Amino acid sequence: MVSRLVVALEDALLTLSPKSQLVIPARLRHLFGLRAGDRLALTLESDGLHLVPQGPAKSSSAHALIGAAHYGGEPVPLERMDPALYAAKGTR
Repeated sequence: MVSRLVVALEDALLTLSPKSQLVIPARLRHLFGLRAGDRLALTLESDGLHLVPQGPAKSSSAHALIGAAHYGGEPVPLERMDPALYAAKGTR
């Protein structure tokens, strides 16, 4: 069973800008956690159009991903992450 979130009609009204971009009201952006650069898939269903968030835009830089996991512990040396790899290098 699929449940749907019902939002008041005035909150769900999108506007097409002069640049042909859809403008999503701030209340909906906050409700769904949408930020600039997020991608939305548009699908045509029997009851109308559906926008489905696809997550943040992909970055072309690995450097932009630093800290993405939000790890708060102390740094772990590579030897502790994969001891088998370093043991194999030491026996060659």
